[in-house]
Amino acid sequence: MRTVLRARKEEDKDERRRVLLDAARSLFEEQHYTQVKVADVAARAGLAKGTVFVYYPTKESLFLALTETLLVEWIEALEREVEATRGKLGSARAARILASGLVERPTLTRLLAILGSVLEHEADGERILAFKRKLVEGLAKIGAILERKMSFLGPGGGAHLLVRTYALVVGLHALCEVSPNAKKVLDANDDVGSLRFDFAQELESALLLLLRGLEKDAS
Repeated sequence: MRTVLRARKEEDKDERRRVLLDAARSLFEEQHYTQVKVADVAARAGLAKGTVFVYYPTKESLFLALTETLLVEWIEALEREVEATRGKLGSARAARILASGLVERPTLTRLLAILGSVLEHEADGERILAFKRKLVEGLAKIGAILERKMSFLGPGGGAHLLVRTYALVVGLHALCEVSPNAKKVLDANDDVGSLRFDFAQELESALLLLLRGLEKDAS
């Protein structure tokens, strides 16, 4: 009986975590990270504000957990797509797969853009460690698949490629996803219009250059 009750309690905890992450995600998709309040997350989840802190000590810990969830989803989707590719994977095809999978997940790319500067900066150490361990596990698995599909990637090259992809996402997100005020300025003034950049286009182009460089170095 105690085992059953304990299992139910764990299921209840998992369900609360899921509800909180869903609430945090929906609010983040509506507004800037700085505008999201823990009280609003609790209200949308239908829980007391104090309950949020039982599961996530800080707002940053909550959003780090959300980042982990979305990152795992992307890695799993990437695994399926790469595995489904017949034969070896060329640079152009690999760049398209990597870029499109991220562009289709704007919530994830927005979170990755603030991962190092905000989320990990303020999250508690235990949450950061759990995130890093999950990341290492995921990168090792998908990295090995990428290395098998792209012969020019040496041992560890697959995981390293994804780390570099993350760096490109952070940099290009800052370049392409400008503030509403900056967008108005760029749209209204032709002389600075050349500073408008498309994230999807730039990410695929940058990945293609990176992959071709790696392929050339390996030849």
